[in-house]
Amino acid sequence: MGNTATKFRKALINGDELLACQLYESNPQFKDALDPNSTYGESYQHNTPLHYAARHAMTRLLRSFLLSKDGNPNKRNVHNETSLHLLCMGPQILTSEGALHPRISRPYEDEQRRGECLQIVLAWTGAKLDHGEYERADVNATDNKKNTCLHYAAASGMKTCVEMLVQREADLFAENENRETPCDSAEKQHHKELALRLESQMVFSLAPEAEGIEAEYAALDRRELYEGLRPQDLRKLKDMLIVETADMLQAPLFTAEALLRAHGTIKQTQYWLSFQLFGLVIS
Repeated sequence: MGNTATKFRKALINGDELLACQLYESNPQFKDALDPNSTYGESYQHNTPLHYAARHAMTRLLRSFLLSKDGNPNKRNVHNETSLHLLCMGPQILTSEGALHPRISRPYEDEQRRGECLQIVLAWTGAKLDHGEYERADVNATDNKKNTCLHYAAASGMKTCVEMLVQREADLFAENENRETPCDSAEKQHHKELALRLESQMVFSLAPEAEGIEAEYAALDRRELYEGLRPQDLRKLKDMLIVETADMLQAPLFTAEALLRAHGTIKQTQYWLSFQLFGLVIS
């Protein structure tokens, strides 16, 4: 079985899906023992079989790993990349892998395969979490360069994958270490149409910093009907009026208060202030 495991690992790394599937399906003992979440070690940047299946868009193996072998697409390698990160890297990004070179001449076919794999990953549900929901693939996970899978899908020009990720509420405003959003990544790689589409979606969506402003407006909309000044507010205003009058006349406070009461000014002022403040609140 050890020889089979070695051949299978090499097939995964080289992107030889046909050989990998043949080895996987023809050896029941090896298939049962395989853990798709198990790392291949430091020499392989702690990638798992699931990482390599996603990297090369191996649809059959990816489906089997996730649905039959408890694979977890949120597992990370040494670069903090999840399977989604590697899946959304098109052949233009993964040029270091020799098996991907032929796909550069067939970008539509490669994008179609990655779109199918992305559907499988996004439909995955894992263990039940504390609050009653189930674990899902994290579309906003960031790697060591603070890139999300949407950054890579946009940089690869994969429109279908970008649309699926946006529908799953991938963060349009996430910035990587170069302060680039997915829109910037698409523009940088000359995917102008995709960049414009992402830009328009950013304009018509709610930016994170706008949420606080929206909350303030919502609070104002829910404000209670103004019912006039409270008794303590009126007392404060009366005291202020007495102090101002005393300062102006250079007289004691009790004298200023007596003069104001004699002319009915305090009561009139209270009515006037209440009316003015009521008008400010409802305007």
